[in-house]
Amino acid sequence: MAYKEKNCALCGVKHNKRGEFCSRSCGNTRAHTKQSRQAISDAKREWHATSDIAAVVAHNYTSLGNNKVLDPVAPVSPSRLSHNQFVEDGDLWTEA
Repeated sequence: MAYKEKNCALCGVKHNKRGEFCSRSCGNTRAHTKQSRQAISDAKREWHATSDIAAVVAHNYTSLGNNKVLDPVAPVSPSRLSHNQFVEDGDLWTEA
């Protein structure tokens, strides 16, 4: 099904596709307002403060050399351990 011909809102190319943009790359560009940037920042800050996964993400970022201080191991949440596993001196142990 062909759509009516229109100009891309970003680059000005004429196209017969659905939507206002000619391609996915044009459609993915967006200028965020100060309010939207603040909302994203607040949500990300809350996620880092409350999520177990956020600690692992921060450790992985540090391990790639993006930060000067390295953690010895990624933090392991006690809720993720099996009933016969424990962490001692940064090592994961499984009891037989």
